[in-house]
Amino acid sequence: MERKSFLSAIFIVLLVSPASIMAKTLEEVNETRNKRQAQALLPIASYAGLTVSAPVFAALVTVYGAYALYRYNIRRRENSYQRIRSDHDSHSCANNRGWCRPTCFSHEYTDWFNNDVCGSYRCCRPGRSG
Repeated sequence: MERKSFLSAIFIVLLVSPASIMAKTLEEVNETRNKRQAQALLPIASYAGLTVSAPVFAALVTVYGAYALYRYNIRRRENSYQRIRSDHDSHSCANNRGWCRPTCFSHEYTDWFNNDVCGSYRCCRPGRSG
């Protein structure tokens, strides 16, 4: 009988001991996962004053909190059609024959046919005034 109780005690110890080891391993896995997710985002100072998309905004709120976003003046873009006048909207238009600008120069005219690619800007092309 003593042999059975001794073997039972050994088996109980062997069954219980991996639980604590596994718990420590799972905690380490969760910590490294959280660290990797936090490293995927840029530091919050790099987003200062920007308008970001909804998923990025949600990730920033999760990592840094709402007050930090308010302090750094980070806003969420309301919808995909909202256009904000900035240097990011400045690019070529009309098959590289024009340039998107807020206002055209005196030697340029507004090409209304190719104006849709410029968003809130105008497609300015050199040549005749109009």
